[in-house]
Amino acid sequence: MLILCEKPSVAKDFANTFSAYRKSGFYEFNNESKITYCVGHLFELVNPQAYNPKYLKWALEDLPIIPNEFIYEPSAATIEQSKIVLSLLRQHANDEVLIATDAGREGELIARIALYMAGIKNISKFKRFWVSEALTPEIIKKGIADAKPLASYDLLSAQGFARSRADWLIGMNLSRFVSIGNPSPAFSVGRVQTAVLSAIAHRNDEVANFSATPYKILEADILDINGVSVKAKLSNPENSGFSFFKNHEGFLFDAVKSIESGKVKIDSVDTVFKECSTKPDKLYNITGLQKDAYKLFGLNPDETLLIAQSLYETHKCLSYPRTPSRVLGDNNVDLFTEKFYLLKDTNPLSAFSDTSLINIANKHIFNSAQLEDHHALIPLDVLPAAATQKEKDIYSLVSDRFFTVCMPDRVYIDKSFVFHVKNLVFKARVHEIINPGWTKAVKDSPDTEDDKTDDVQNISCFDHSSCTLESFSVLDKKTAPKKEFNIASLLSFMENPKQEESGKLQSLGTPATRAEAIKKLFSMEYIIENKKKLFATDRAKYLLDLLSKSPHLAKIADISTTTEWELKLATDPAAFEKEITDFIVACIDPSIKKESFSKQKNSIGACPLCGKDVFSNHKGFGCSGYSQNPPCKLFIPNSFLTAGISENDASLLLAGKTTKLKKCVSKEGKKFEACFSLKSDGAIKLNFPDNKKRS
Repeated sequence: MLILCEKPSVAKDFANTFSAYRKSGFYEFNNESKITYCVGHLFELVNPQAYNPKYLKWALEDLPIIPNEFIYEPSAATIEQSKIVLSLLRQHANDEVLIATDAGREGELIARIALYMAGIKNISKFKRFWVSEALTPEIIKKGIADAKPLASYDLLSAQGFARSRADWLIGMNLSRFVSIGNPSPAFSVGRVQTAVLSAIAHRNDEVANFSATPYKILEADILDINGVSVKAKLSNPENSGFSFFKNHEGFLFDAVKSIESGKVKIDSVDTVFKECSTKPDKLYNITGLQKDAYKLFGLNPDETLLIAQSLYETHKCLSYPRTPSRVLGDNNVDLFTEKFYLLKDTNPLSAFSDTSLINIANKHIFNSAQLEDHHALIPLDVLPAAATQKEKDIYSLVSDRFFTVCMPDRVYIDKSFVFHVKNLVFKARVHEIINPGWTKAVKDSPDTEDDKTDDVQNISCFDHSSCTLESFSVLDKKTAPKKEFNIASLLSFMENPKQEESGKLQSLGTPATRAEAIKKLFSMEYIIENKKKLFATDRAKYLLDLLSKSPHLAKIADISTTTEWELKLATDPAAFEKEITDFIVACIDPSIKKESFSKQKNSIGACPLCGKDVFSNHKGFGCSGYSQNPPCKLFIPNSFLTAGISENDASLLLAGKTTKLKKCVSKEGKKFEACFSLKSDGAIKLNFPDNKKRS
């Protein structure tokens, strides 16, 4: 018997179960049975030049590149292990083989490519181990007993191959097509990354072009006989909302006159009471962990993933991090219980946990129906004292969530009040807390939607039987645009993209690949981060503009395209792959005019040193005279002493003017405020208000 796992750690779990002993690249037990492992993807699709050396040179006439048969080669980092795996597969080709790669599309693909490379076509004796729960000896033995014929997963295999080949076709062909004839560096186009880039650029445009509209709200203080006050808002009879724009202000002003004396008795109150409860946040998956690590510690997604991987592989105190799941399996109650008692003295939140909730009936924690690939992130052991601060931060998030998830529900009565007074309607919504539950220990809950609106007030008790409109105020408001994406909100968007016209769409990327997609956008100089906001660069805008010139190319930048393709991939992989091939052929249109990237840039001002145009780039603002002899060295960074310098700031500096006051931090860590201007040599000069120098 041969067991093929995806990772060395999983192979070790199998080896421990069967008391196998280690050899070079595999384990052996019962004399003839072996356990071996891939190291992620052992094999990868070759580059175009492997099909024909002429593809080394990027030429329009050679496109599209569509291989008749795709070729794989060992990944450079796993050549030795790939030899061991192929050798063992060939030795056991006619024996019983258990495929135990991860329970998901990528895990299936990893195994099937290995079988393909080993030349194995007859899989009648091969079975599939399909388990997403923590691999305890009991779970492993049960998974082996329940293993189905590998052929039962042929559709999943076809999906994996089709997805992999489609991404290769898009990346290799469209990246070359948009790059040929344009200045270096080459552009990169991808099924996920380009759609995400388009979403960021679109959000930038929405914010930049947004025009705020003023409106008013009338807010009243309603007082009961016990002196408890709730804030209620005047309802607009035109739309049942609370906003009064200019065309509705007449009603608002008449209402003010009607109640301007204050202390007006409420005529009647309509109520709707409903008992509700909210559970604590679910366990982390990798995307949730990345979002909170960014919000709380400023860690980018890739860094969070690397830290979590270190906690898993090196310190062995965290479960497998690349997981999309937020639950454990039904069979993991004992595992959760074991880790709870092992670690409860290391985290004070455990004092608020309710161990009676650690049971198979609690589907908030244990739900095999919601498992994907791997179970949720949980702590497995005590964090070593030698761990770095960042490792401590990531571990603490997972540990806190582990002990919070088994705390009691927060229970409250949701009360909606409609106050009638002098033919006017005021509305208020309050929560009367019955049991604070988990909120006694955890005050902020990023995943809980309740109480996120300003219209909900938490109170202990309000007697609506006799109350008075005590006072009121008219508030001036303005409509606000959507917020620019930051790393956390972009991850949320990729996990659950929405469009107003079509609602929720298929997710963009997978939990394991989203960090890499965002990292690629930065490395390709498509996006920059300024004050935790993400902005598409001129280079990105040029790419998106180029793609928009063709109705076919434009599809790759449309997130709804991902939904259509993913649905087709799930139901008919062959049709999906043909659609992608036809799409590539349609996109390769030489008639599309590709203007020089540099000509698309707009100057932000004239250089005070040489008079040439200054343009923005991903690092700041540079003079176009850098290539002359001698070169002009004027450069204004987009950040100086931690203070951001915007394009408008740079334009002011070039014009000899001074920026507004900036909050700065010196190299010694001291905070101070200063305005920026340019010295005669182009360096930034600090100007201090009221002649106050930094201390």
